[in-house]
Amino acid sequence: MQRWRPIAPSAALEKKLIAAVTDKPALAPVKTRWFGRRGAHARARWLTIGAAACVLIAVGMQHRLQQRDERENGFEARRQVVEALRMTSQKLDLAYEIVKSQSASLDDENPGA
Repeated sequence: MQRWRPIAPSAALEKKLIAAVTDKPALAPVKTRWFGRRGAHARARWLTIGAAACVLIAVGMQHRLQQRDERENGFEARRQVVEALRMTSQKLDLAYEIVKSQSASLDDENPGA
């Protein structure tokens, strides 16, 4: 079994490496995504945003259901008012016919009046 032993780099390679390292600018800071750090913090942030979105959707749906119920109640109240007016009209027509028939019979009894 042959063992490898370390060898010292040549002077030219040393100079080349040192020049390459010193000529490179400092590493730029790691760019983060939209909401800050990566990893657990970003996941927690997205979970919070998702939960807030769910709450807003639920509140919006509840409001829409409430509006629908109010509209249906309004239609029912309108139907009841129309029915009440129809019944009142029928009763008034009946009362008018009774008064008209009684006044006609009174005119027949008093021809000279």
